[in-house]
Amino acid sequence: MVVAVFVYIIAIIFRLLDNSAGLLIRHGISVSPFYLKPPIILEQIEQLEDKKLIRKLHRNLWYQKLHIAFTVLAILTLIVGIIYEIYNPYIIYLM
Repeated sequence: MVVAVFVYIIAIIFRLLDNSAGLLIRHGISVSPFYLKPPIILEQIEQLEDKKLIRKLHRNLWYQKLHIAFTVLAILTLIVGIIYEIYNPYIIYLM
């Protein structure tokens, strides 16, 4: 179960690394929500010509995908940990 917490912390780190809205706002592109979904970012990429900004937005798309993957992995790890504790209760003996 401790592993699930560490995996979730990694997921949060990738969420914090995603600053796609901040990048667009810094370049004069107005966006309403702070967390941009991938279709919105891809739509903005098609309209841009700045290669450096496009590369940063693609990197942020990877951060979003990694955030989702690690969040799912954290949930699965937590579920497996709970099931394992039901079959082999080890935490009870530590108390």
